[in-house]
Amino acid sequence: MNGSGPLEPPSADVARLYLEEADAVEQRREQSVDRRAVAWRSIATAAITAAMLAAFLLVLRVEDSVAPSLLFLLLLTSQISVGLGERGGLQWRTPQSGRWYLVIVVLFGVAVLGTFLLILLSRETRPIWMSFVPGAIMLVGFGGIGVRQLWMTRGAPVVRSPREPLPLPTRIATASLGVLMGVATISIGIDDLAASLVTIVLMFVLVGWFIAWRTDAGPAALGRYWRWPQFLAYTLAAAVVVWANLQTAYSGPMAISSLLLGGALAAALLIGAAIAPDPRGGRGA
Repeated sequence: MNGSGPLEPPSADVARLYLEEADAVEQRREQSVDRRAVAWRSIATAAITAAMLAAFLLVLRVEDSVAPSLLFLLLLTSQISVGLGERGGLQWRTPQSGRWYLVIVVLFGVAVLGTFLLILLSRETRPIWMSFVPGAIMLVGFGGIGVRQLWMTRGAPVVRSPREPLPLPTRIATASLGVLMGVATISIGIDDLAASLVTIVLMFVLVGWFIAWRTDAGPAALGRYWRWPQFLAYTLAAAVVVWANLQTAYSGPMAISSLLLGGALAAALLIGAAIAPDPRGGRGA
């Protein structure tokens, strides 16, 4: 502090107590980090993102316009993954001893982005199997990191994250997401002007939603509070959106009745998950 002299160094006994307390703090921190959940998050996120990347490139291979619903899912899934990592106690700061991890993540990220752009620039002349290359790199790289994290947790005590009840803002956000995914599904088969308007609306909603990132209604809150019913509903609804895009791209425009049915199914899944009661045995944080 300005204007004051240095503090007197502690004695050897006091310094030893400081070190012991630092070890105790580190132990308490480790007890609050669910490393198994963090590992499974890495594996699941890599698998889902790889599938969406492959679907995105497959659709772009035969269509000139970007599939807005798939782009919406890619951005949203990344935010849900961030919230899921927070629930498991994931630290986004890389420690000094884990610099190798940062280097590997950057290398795999550059490989995924590089192959994605390479295929995107000449998608008509590339063989169809190359559409799966960025997703395969994602699955092997980031999924492999998750498998290694899971292997490192063998023999470690099980850490149970608190089962927090789903807050009302998160329930409203989940139901609203179902409506958005339903609208995105229906917009796949309508005319170009209406599809462009839906795309603009989706992007505006996404930007506004990201502004509420730190609230219980933000996209990251879905990962923090969702349990298996909500994750299952989101996975199935996302599968409906991906299927509708691929079906339209490779088999021609779908019947409006099929799109309405698919959109209603995607909406009903997430609305049902939003009003589902909290699992039994849940406890507050």
